[in-house]
Amino acid sequence: MQLAIGDVVRDRSDMALATVAGLTTSVEGNLVALRLPGGGIRLAAPYDLDLVARHSRPPTAAHTVVSVLALATAVVGWRSAWELAADWSLAFLTGLGCCTAVKLTFQSWVRLTGPRRFRV
Repeated sequence: MQLAIGDVVRDRSDMALATVAGLTTSVEGNLVALRLPGGGIRLAAPYDLDLVARHSRPPTAAHTVVSVLALATAVVGWRSAWELAADWSLAFLTGLGCCTAVKLTFQSWVRLTGPRRFRV
């Protein structure tokens, strides 16, 4: 199982919902630190946990800027292909490729710098 800090899990021993706060090692093996709703922290074995929901961050201003930039590059790519006497389908695919290139670059950067998942 791969977990990230902030994932919501259910402990099978008492069916309590908690968020993952970290990972620690002990003599018995790896243990997951859980943050309980009341503010307490407890350790649980990974095989006693069920994943309920993944942590996701809300869209930021950077996401909005990249979306506008991707749309602008798509228009420029489409317009350039159209002015070079390309067929409408080729012009559309050129715009789509420009948009995809910008979005993939940003998503790769976010994936490299974002939160890590760890195997327990």
